[in-house]
Amino acid sequence: MLPIKDQDLSKAQRLISNIVNHAVEQANFTIRLLNQRSTIHMLMQCEDTLTDLIPIIEMISEEHAEYSLIYDQMKTALNAAQMGGEPLSIEQIEEAA
Repeated sequence: MLPIKDQDLSKAQRLISNIVNHAVEQANFTIRLLNQRSTIHMLMQCEDTLTDLIPIIEMISEEHAEYSLIYDQMKTALNAAQMGGEPLSIEQIEEAA
C-alpha cells in the first residue's frame, strides 16, 4: 500500500494534468472557431482565451517541464492570431501509462 504522501502526490499530478488538458481543449476550441470563421469577434475571443490560459500553463510548466511544449505552442498560437495568421491547434502531451 502506498503511503499517504505518495497518494497526495499522485492526486496533485492528476489535477495538474487535468488542468492542462482542459486548457488545451479550450484553446483548441477557440482556435478551431477562429480558423473556421475568421471574424473580429472570433479573433478577440481567441486572443482573450489564449491570454487567460497562457499564464496558468506558464506557472505549471515552470514546475513541470513536460508541459513547456504546450506553453510554447500557446504563445505561438497567440502570436499568429495577433498577426492575422491562422493559429495551429495545440498538441496534447501523451501521458505515460
